Amino acid sequence: MTSKERLSAAASFKEADRVPVELEIGAKERKLPECRRIADFVDNKADNFRGIAGVNWGFFGLPCEYREEITEDIPGEYRRLKRVYSTPAGEFFALTKHSYPHLDNPDYNWEKRYISTLEDLERLTEAERRSCSVLADDYFAGVKKIGGRGLPYVARLHPLGLLVRWSKIEEVYGWLISEPTLMHRFLERTNRQVCETIIAMGGKGIAPWFMTWAHEMLVPPWLGRRHFDELVFPYDKAVHDTIHQIGGKVRAHCHGKCINFLRPMADMGIDAIEPLEPEPWGDVDLKQAKRLVGGRMLLSGNIPSQNFLRMSREDVKESVKNAVSDAGQGGGFTLRTTGGDANVDFSLDRDMLKKIIENTEAYIEAGLKYGEY
Repeated sequence: MTSKERLSAAASFKEADRVPVELEIGAKERKLPECRRIADFVDNKADNFRGIAGVNWGFFGLPCEYREEITEDIPGEYRRLKRVYSTPAGEFFALTKHSYPHLDNPDYNWEKRYISTLEDLERLTEAERRSCSVLADDYFAGVKKIGGRGLPYVARLHPLGLLVRWSKIEEVYGWLISEPTLMHRFLERTNRQVCETIIAMGGKGIAPWFMTWAHEMLVPPWLGRRHFDELVFPYDKAVHDTIHQIGGKVRAHCHGKCINFLRPMADMGIDAIEPLEPEPWGDVDLKQAKRLVGGRMLLSGNIPSQNFLRMSREDVKESVKNAVSDAGQGGGFTLRTTGGDANVDFSLDRDMLKKIIENTEAYIEAGLKYGEY
């Protein structure tokens, strides 16, 4: 079977030739000689959902121009950047601090986020909104390029998930409680725009998997069930119903303690979820997850790659074997490390990197061995 066929079977709750094995690798890491085997597996055997263009969401759904400027540079120490989005509602800017020598590392320090005042949120809420630009040519070119080497997905704007990431964190969760009228107006207007854009995509024959990276910030310790039911469920369900209406599906990325939210997530139309972290990083027991939503959501993950520095190769293989045993029967499951790239990072100390590479290779070997049906 091709990777596309294998993933499609799993997502349809059917047993393929083997359990799909997901794994990614960064551009810099794949150039390392010691990562050759991993890169070869990713390119030729891994079963990945692969992102392609499909729509230009702009800045929270607003057309925009982006620019950045260096505001301070201390060679060998740090660099500060000002990042600016210019929109019809005015400019929104953030300030970030980046440490040498890895200035392009995504783990930088936010010193100011884009939405840091209520005035920012009000401007964003009241801005005129229209269906976003659908990138049909880019989408179909991406599908053709992937071919059978995976399942394509399109990122979808999740207004609340983006807001809690791009707002001043000390304020935004308070606004959810202290500014309910403004918050609901923001969610109503932005999610209506998302639905209109999805309908426009369907009209052009685009009915992909849609991917969100929002829900890990919308479950405990950030939000409890009451606010999830008020601020997440109804708006997400409306969007997901629209996605299903055009023939698409939804996959969600959600770290942390989400076991008690799996049923509500399935009820609001999520078709697949990853990475399902076990304790102590999360609270997901695969057997329980399979009982709760098996047959309703494609379950992916549960291999704790953040612990690969402390695990032996045999520990990793046993973890893979147990995951397949707990959730693989009847399809509906893909193996996935809790970090999509298994935390293989070129900037690590060489001994640490060697250990992670060894355990990533053990993950691959065990996935192919124990994943056969």
